[in-house]
Formats: sequence, structure tokens, C-alpha cells
Amino acid sequence: MIDRQEVRRLYDAGAERYHRTTLLYQLIGLRVHAYRVQAVDALRLEPGGCVVELGCGTGMNFPLVLEHLGPEGRLVGVDLSGRMLDVARRRIEKAGWRNVELVEQDVAAFDLPGRVDGILATGVFGYLAEYEEVIRSASEALSPGGRLVLLDFKQPESLPSWLFRIVLTLGRPFGFTREYFKIRPWEAMERWLAEVSMEHRYGGMIYIASGTVP
Repeated sequence: MIDRQEVRRLYDAGAERYHRTTLLYQLIGLRVHAYRVQAVDALRLEPGGCVVELGCGTGMNFPLVLEHLGPEGRLVGVDLSGRMLDVARRRIEKAGWRNVELVEQDVAAFDLPGRVDGILATGVFGYLAEYEEVIRSASEALSPGGRLVLLDFKQPESLPSWLFRIVLTLGRPFGFTREYFKIRPWEAMERWLAEVSMEHRYGGMIYIASGTVP
């Protein structure tokens, strides 16, 4: 598994072109924005709630989350890369959001606040050897009925090998390796959460996993 200091270096270096990379994924049929919308919808948020996004990057999910939370809600974005957070900070300032807090920290070391309504992670768990501990901590931080939702990549089931190689090539500047796709955090979710469900997209390469604190 790639060293996280290397992950930080890669994302710092690629922060300004990150959005363009996601557009390239769309050219090969990866409906990135649609998957983000579906993941945020799976949080089942109410106005005024509190959400933590682990690996928030440049804040691409922020408008989707805040549409549900409203101005009275609270969103905390955590990311390892300061340069990615710089882009997110510009997004916040441009939108005029006053209820978003950014934290520069390794998500595996982040001390989750208690009584949060939703925890979202997009494209981060393949970097986390300690994903079981992160999911356990998430289950303890969530309020009863709170939801954890992961949107990420996994080993594809029916995707043509040539197309999978293109995905790997596009993601290489951000540390994507074949090992990234072998992490199975939904199995840990089944140990710590209830009502765990899996949805598959793009030939089984994309998954949306969600679970609830009873």
C-alpha cells in the first residue's frame, strides 16, 4: 500500500488539476458527479445536521451536502493535503459558506467529534491500512440513526481489462495502484454498523456502501 506521506505529496502536487482529472474520468463513462449525488443522498440528512467528510479534497461534495444541511447545519472537511484544502477554501469563500470547517490531518488520526449525523468518505479508503479502526471510530461518533457512506473503487467484476487500465493510468498521479482496489472496507462496516448495503456502478468498479448506527 502506498505510503501516506507520498499520498500527501501527490495530492499537493496535483491539487490544481484535480477537477480536470475528474472530467477525464467522465470521458470514459465514469459519472463522477452522479455517484457523488447518490452517496450524499444515502446519508439521509436533515436540515441543521452535522456531517464530517473524511478525505474531502477540494470540496467537490460540499455543495451537495450543504443543500441538505442548510445554513444552520455544520460540515467538517478533513484532508491530508494542505494544497487540496487551499482549493476547498477558495470554494468556500466564493460560495460564502459560514458553516464549513476545514481540518488538515490524516483521516486515520482525526479525532471524530461526537454526535454527528453523517460521515462521508469519497476515494480515500484504499489508502488506509487502518480502515477497520476508522470505521469503528465512525460508528462511535455517529448519533443513533446516523449514517456512514463510502464512495470508492474496488476490483471490477465485469469491466473490460483495457478500460480498467485506463482508469489506473488516469489515477496514477494521485497514487492509484491495483492494491488500492483490493481494500474491502464494507466487510468492516458489517461488523460495526447495521443495515449495511452495497450499490455497484461502472462494471462493479465503483461502490457506494452505507450503514446505520442503530
